Amino acid sequence: MAREVRKEEAKRFIKKAIEFYYSALEDYQKRRFNAASFDSAQAIILANDAFCISVLGRRASKDHQEAIQLHNQAAMSKESRKEILGEALDKRNEFGYTEYSSTEKDANLLLVRAKRFIDWVKTRI
Repeated sequence: MAREVRKEEAKRFIKKAIEFYYSALEDYQKRRFNAASFDSAQAIILANDAFCISVLGRRASKDHQEAIQLHNQAAMSKESRKEILGEALDKRNEFGYTEYSSTEKDANLLLVRAKRFIDWVKTRI
């Protein structure tokens, strides 16, 4: 169930997203691809929280489908980035909680997408 959050909190969430992005970048540079992928995905999730809080005053609980639904509501079917969010949620689980490991290519792609997603959100909050 979505949580109500004061819209002013959106800026705190985007700051956290940026922090995770820079952590992912450092991990990538040090060839820690699982950590880089996980932190990139977390950056996207936090940026999405900032977006949803800014527009709706709500953020998703622990349910991934709820995060995507809130994203769609906040985007109002215009410039949705739900594919990026969905992939980030999947990859975070895959590389953080299973036996699968991230490759350099996986980590690089998520890092680039995290940066673009954060930049997209920053123009909307």
